[in-house]
Amino acid sequence: MIPDEAIRTVRERANIAEVVSDVVALRRRGRSATGLCPFHAEKTPSFTVSEERGFYHCFGCGEHGDVFAFVMKTQSLSFPEAVRRVAERFGVPVPEEVAGGARTTEPLAQVNAAAATFFRTELAGSAGTRARAYLRERGLADETVARFGLGWAPGSGEALARHLRARGLRVEDAIVAGLILRRDRPDARGSVFDRFRERVMFPIADASGKVVAFGGRILPGRTPVGDPPPKYLNSAESPIFKKGHTLYGLAQARDAIRRAGRVIVVEGYLDVIALSEAGIGEVVAPLGVALTVDQLRLVRRFSEHVVACFDGDAAGRRAAARSFPSFLEAGLWGRAAFLPGGDDPDSFVRREGRAALEGYLAAAEPLVDAFVLELAGTDREAVGRRADAAREVARLLKRVTSPYEHDLLARLAAERLGVREEMLRSEGAPEPTPTPAPAARGSAGAEAMLVELMADDPAIAARVAASGVIADFQHPDWRRAAEALAAAGGDAERNALVCALPREMRDRVARRLLGEGEAVEEREQAVQDCIGSIHRRREAAARRQLTDELRAAAGRGDEAAADAAKQKLRAFDAEHTQKVST
Repeated sequence: MIPDEAIRTVRERANIAEVVSDVVALRRRGRSATGLCPFHAEKTPSFTVSEERGFYHCFGCGEHGDVFAFVMKTQSLSFPEAVRRVAERFGVPVPEEVAGGARTTEPLAQVNAAAATFFRTELAGSAGTRARAYLRERGLADETVARFGLGWAPGSGEALARHLRARGLRVEDAIVAGLILRRDRPDARGSVFDRFRERVMFPIADASGKVVAFGGRILPGRTPVGDPPPKYLNSAESPIFKKGHTLYGLAQARDAIRRAGRVIVVEGYLDVIALSEAGIGEVVAPLGVALTVDQLRLVRRFSEHVVACFDGDAAGRRAAARSFPSFLEAGLWGRAAFLPGGDDPDSFVRREGRAALEGYLAAAEPLVDAFVLELAGTDREAVGRRADAAREVARLLKRVTSPYEHDLLARLAAERLGVREEMLRSEGAPEPTPTPAPAARGSAGAEAMLVELMADDPAIAARVAASGVIADFQHPDWRRAAEALAAAGGDAERNALVCALPREMRDRVARRLLGEGEAVEEREQAVQDCIGSIHRRREAAARRQLTDELRAAAGRGDEAAADAAKQKLRAFDAEHTQKVST
């Protein structure tokens, strides 16, 4: 376990805005910063980060937390791993976990980091001579090779496995990370071999720059023995690597994306590297698969201006058309730059130069055009195909939740398909969603308000606890929340408790924490009013109970019990009349 004191030190030294900026393009607004939420698709920024208070909050989806929670959610780490990741970034030493602790994903990051170093060393040594020659032939400068961390996997079957053992790292972790494979022959007796052999290695990093996987390319001209190996080979998916959620080059492209205000999407590793070397650094690539919605959502955290490069032939235009629904689902429209037939971005920019490629990027066409034209075809007399295209657009419209995007797609598609816009809108109307009933207001209102105020201010939490009013809470959820907030040991615990509050209350607490709540005097009055309201409710309930006892005794004809109840009722009224007068 990590000591609480170490966790507090890391939290105090960490700059949450800097960490969030790895994933979200933030803009300063007063004492806080805002950006597009990384946890849901949105057009208008509702994600807010407070450096002063050390938390983030999204007023669109309700996500809330501190720097550790953000790292946990965006990098799929456990709490100890997130603490260590943040500590490493800000140079804070953290004690090692005790032996026998829970297994985490940190060892996978460690073996990947060690493998990346090993591959770079091999490329620089005598074993990497052919690989270095190949990279020079591709026009890559030494600085570019170093910037992208390229390496070489030697051909001997267990070179990486031996290296990891020598470093004291577990081979089992390398197997889980997809670096090492077990031999499946009956006589192998559990021996292992390297997954990557005789390949130029491309480290694949997450948005923060941590290596999570590798891609390997065979050198051209190799004479295969047996079945030819795949030209490119990627790491298998692991607990820290999901192919459809990761983009090659994003760690290197982050700053360039913010400067340029756009993202260029290409197909392969060498396309990314060639464009970067040519001065177009805002470039990323999927990992051997078509762009997924999750990858596009990742892109959208940095910019909504996305240009994807495609071949200019018919197959390239079909690929562009097929990509549009994924773009739209991710909250993006996207544009398509169609390069001359037979060219990929790598070969084109090396032959024609940056200015020529920028011309194609500037002339990029809206993906919606490619989508509709592919559906409808070029023959305006083909009524049946256009009707089918209109039905397909209507199906897509049903999935578009943004009214602005729905309106724009309906207008553009109707114009290009030659159908009535009203009909397309009618057929593509989104399914109505039930409106949730408003939260009931009543006697629990004062309890909810006190919980909200306690979450905002530790001093108020202590004051409410000292008043004893929490014992009179009737709503079990508010009572549990108030008890937990009263016992909270610090900001981290309080942040976790805020996350557990109902969505609307989280939003109100966040606004208070951001300085958008009442003035101090108004807040103090609210605390007094809420405590008074709950005390009066308790007193009213106690008086009702005495009145009920009196009525029951009178109904039974029990004069002694009735007299005793009257005495209690008079004493109760006298006591509370005196309290009111003082």
